[in-house]
Amino acid sequence: MYKSIFNIIIVASLLSSCKDIPRDNLLDPQNPNSYQQPTVLLEAFVNTNNPYSYNLWALQALDSIAEIYDGRVVIAEYHRNTSQYTDPLADPLFELLYDKYVQNSASSVKGVPDIFINGTGNRVQGASSVSSVINRLNAVLADLVILENHYTLQPGEAKINASEISASCKIARLGNRSSENLLLKMILLQRINNQELKRVVRDLKKSTVISRLEAGEIKTINFDPVSFTEKPDEIIFSLTSSDELIVYQSIQVAL
Repeated sequence: MYKSIFNIIIVASLLSSCKDIPRDNLLDPQNPNSYQQPTVLLEAFVNTNNPYSYNLWALQALDSIAEIYDGRVVIAEYHRNTSQYTDPLADPLFELLYDKYVQNSASSVKGVPDIFINGTGNRVQGASSVSSVINRLNAVLADLVILENHYTLQPGEAKINASEISASCKIARLGNRSSENLLLKMILLQRINNQELKRVVRDLKKSTVISRLEAGEIKTINFDPVSFTEKPDEIIFSLTSSDELIVYQSIQVAL
């Protein structure tokens, strides 16, 4: 009997002492000083049916940027129709997002190529050469990738059943502050070829608005099944403001 009581006391003591262990892991949501490295989302609006080279230069520049930053950026390639050239990979859903971005940017001029960096905060439009696009993107990314980020995204298992995909993602709020009015987006990508169509967006789904995420809180978002005619190759999960204008953190996973 005494041995049992002793064991209970020891266990209780250990549990109590665990509460006092300093949380120095910077990725631990319960550490009030925690933070994560950012992964920057580049959203390129293009039209590859345009016979001029502007869009191809931009896409080639993004290939180089992906190599330079090696996992610190993720790239989504939205195709859109222009007044002169249609694009078979365009979707009205992408045009709605493009319109929202343009309307909330410093310039309301529309045209391709048009690359938005973490939402509407930064934008690189047009291309005079591959190197010019690389230089303009570098000027922004060099500062963004060294910032402290207070969100962690951890994808769950994606399940593919016939012509549907189901996926989930956990969100952790790092640091000592809460957040409000967040949105998690699931962007489905397809690699159509190894030239200019490597990261083509085929669908885009949004979670319901996350009204509040407390400091240290972890929330799991489950997306409803998404139908597809051609299996996507990758998913980007992107945490944004509820109006989609600010991108806080992103992560890309292969299927």
